Amino acid sequence: MTTREELRGHWNEIRGRIEERWSQLNSSDLDGLEGKTDQLVGRIQQKTGETKRDIQRELDSMVESFSQSASTMADKMGDTLNEAVKNSKEQFSHASDAAREQYEQVNQSVQKGYREAERTVRKHPAESVAVAFGTGLIAGVIVSLAWRR
Repeated sequence: MTTREELRGHWNEIRGRIEERWSQLNSSDLDGLEGKTDQLVGRIQQKTGETKRDIQRELDSMVESFSQSASTMADKMGDTLNEAVKNSKEQFSHASDAAREQYEQVNQSVQKGYREAERTVRKHPAESVAVAFGTGLIAGVIVSLAWRR
């Protein structure tokens, strides 16, 4: 037999099915009967003349139908979620690999630039010191002018 919790849990859907199945009932006949299985069966029996047993069997069938639909939908949602997690992990892995490759390229480029600068300084120490001094002097003048404004 349909329980009060089952009826209450699927009331909006079941209410529509009840109105379809027992067209003798109108919306006001069902108002206030959410979760009240005995009263609902009594109201349907009163309006339709069907037996209590037939009405309960029909209600049980409706609730079972909604429960199976909900279970199937939950399974599908779980499968979809698992697939989304799997795809996210794959995308993260690809992004991580790409970032690692970019880091390696930048690291190699920086190391190469450092080695070239070191070679230049060793080969031309006086010119390197003069360039560094001149660069520092120009930077100082620019900063000084900027601070005055």
